[in-house]
Amino acid sequence: MTVALGVGVIGAGIMGTRWAKRCKEHSKLRVLGVSDVVKEKAESLAKEVGAEAYVDFREMLKDKDIDVVFVATPDHLHREPVVEAAEAGKHIWIEKPLATSMDDAKGMMKSIEKAQRRGAKITIQFGTRWHPFYEATRFIVAEGYVGEPVHASMTISDRIDVPLTMWGSPEKSWVKHSTVVDFLMCYSVDLMRTISRKEAKSVYSRSVSKVLKFTPDVYQALITFEDDFQTYLESGWILARTKLPLSEHFLNLVCSEGTFQYTHSETTFTTYAVGGGEVFFSEETSLDTLREIQEKLLAGGITSRIIWEAERDQPYGTTRMKEMRRCLWIPASGPHKVKHHQGDQFEDFIHSTLENEEPYITAIDGYRSAEVVCAVKESAENKKEIKL
Repeated sequence: MTVALGVGVIGAGIMGTRWAKRCKEHSKLRVLGVSDVVKEKAESLAKEVGAEAYVDFREMLKDKDIDVVFVATPDHLHREPVVEAAEAGKHIWIEKPLATSMDDAKGMMKSIEKAQRRGAKITIQFGTRWHPFYEATRFIVAEGYVGEPVHASMTISDRIDVPLTMWGSPEKSWVKHSTVVDFLMCYSVDLMRTISRKEAKSVYSRSVSKVLKFTPDVYQALITFEDDFQTYLESGWILARTKLPLSEHFLNLVCSEGTFQYTHSETTFTTYAVGGGEVFFSEETSLDTLREIQEKLLAGGITSRIIWEAERDQPYGTTRMKEMRRCLWIPASGPHKVKHHQGDQFEDFIHSTLENEEPYITAIDGYRSAEVVCAVKESAENKKEIKL
């Protein structure tokens, strides 16, 4: 007999609705409760997924049949539901970021750690770890094919209609209580930690507020990780509404023996047709090695194309230089089906809960990201470097 986990969802907005619907379709889950401070929203979503509606999430947490709780409240309102759910002994999925202040993050971790000691499984939503190119980057670095990470730059930005209209008008929206660094740069921080396997040591950042006024338009941060791994991270949310995607991603990672470049497939009309990422290996890399990497990536569900060119002379003004290509191209539109950790974060969390295993992304991952994000905000506000 298949065991079905009872699910409660706190927050009936965009993300709460997404997870409630996915839980409804899952054979090992039953949605039992939906809570939202707006009664009509709770009732509407609850009816759609066949659950009971609550205005007070504390009442929902009293249901002993609810095993798993999805916390999908606004960024700055995670602490109370997470603490209460942890103390109620529930397994918890927390939408990123863990928290928007270190006071909240530390308070949450106290309750989370107690719950974990009692067997609770807790994860923070950083689904970008399953993105084919980011996973390929992590794998290639971890396997030692490109040497040590030296420096990186990453941009994740949104169109202006995200802060202006996605959650209602600025007067009513919760966005004025958060920032784009909480909302987006937390992903970049987590990816830099995951790819490099290093922790941040210092932060210097600046922000600009010319357009939105009620929250900064953009943050730009210089973050130094262990072993002097230098990164530049940027996140803004004032891109033109006429751009193709709601969000855009760019990654450049330079290692001692290789270079990674990635552009979101829909960043421009040109990349909409092509897109994807490239990994440039050192000139000593053999074709056999590229085939080996290609086969290992394919085993993990990631398709790639080898770009190999014979050495040739290329004129650069009065100088002639050797040119060649030792590259893997990972197309954005390739038939990828990432396999690691159950193929995506949702399935990994449910699997971990049922099998009593630690999720791939743990609460401490959310805490480490929050540490850096809060330092970025503090540095921008005080215009000084922050040591971690």
